[in-house]
Amino acid sequence: MATTFDTSQGVLSNRGYARSRRLFSNLNSGPRFDEDAVTVTRSDPDVADKIQEFSLYYRVYNPSSLRSTESPPLVVVHGGPSLPSDYLYPLIQQFPSSRSIIFYDQLGCGRSSQPEDKCMYSIDNAVHDLEELIHSLQLSTFHLLGHSFGGIVAYEYAKADSRHRSNSKCLSLTLDSTPSNIEISLQECTRLEDEIKSELVLEGKEPQDSSSTVQDRLRRRNECRTEEMPESLVTAIERRGTTFGPEAVADYVAYPPSSCSLPPVLLIRGQYDFVTEKCVEGWRKIFSPDSNPRGNSYREEEMRNCAHYCHLEDAQKFGDLIKSQLFINDY
Repeated sequence: MATTFDTSQGVLSNRGYARSRRLFSNLNSGPRFDEDAVTVTRSDPDVADKIQEFSLYYRVYNPSSLRSTESPPLVVVHGGPSLPSDYLYPLIQQFPSSRSIIFYDQLGCGRSSQPEDKCMYSIDNAVHDLEELIHSLQLSTFHLLGHSFGGIVAYEYAKADSRHRSNSKCLSLTLDSTPSNIEISLQECTRLEDEIKSELVLEGKEPQDSSSTVQDRLRRRNECRTEEMPESLVTAIERRGTTFGPEAVADYVAYPPSSCSLPPVLLIRGQYDFVTEKCVEGWRKIFSPDSNPRGNSYREEEMRNCAHYCHLEDAQKFGDLIKSQLFINDY
């Protein structure tokens, strides 16, 4: 029943069931957190009726408030796919200790198990893993925030038939730089790259010398507009998984829920985000009064002078938006 770190791979290995043992942060190094792993399962594609078990790493900041009914916890779902939660940890600086913030690394990256078989990965499996985490932590009420691809996982969780989730309730959903159509998002990225290439031609740059310049300009203009790459984002990129990537979900298109009412939704994107206006048009159709007769609340916020990582580019404003979204939907 012990929980141990495999330091050679940076993976939290869990023997037995979840929450077998908690590990505590050094109180002198920042906000307190607990960390552990839940066990998630997959069917073995090669052996009938055989189930494989994997570890899903999670971290809970302000763990003493996990059962708070006045300030229910926020569950944060990272993007990528396979870009672990390290780049989202700075969010904790925007919240008081009265609210727990839960991060986890999806299967295939960071400190979670990283199976090499591609059939272990899918949006449906990612939603199932999120369900397992919420069930394991025994969350009766909570908020969801998904960044980029993580917003897709959070949305699909929220729209799934909730009849079998009688013991848990999602109070609000925040879609942070989340496209409603992955193919359109990839097309927009290509368009933005082509615009930069055209600029370089006008500047007299040679094509063979421009590849790194294109990526650098795209990063500074449409990904993260900070002068230097934030350390938390660098760490996440270093721990990024390689088996499950954007090409695996390129056919994703968001559709309205068929049988359940969604919680109040906040959509955030940066002014210069590569997830452009065109990429989020589908959300507006899904949440329009005609498509959404149940009338759940929906609003959008564009963060000026930001791109894809608003929480790193303008932490104060982003934090204020999220705290407001949570506060007005806490009950």
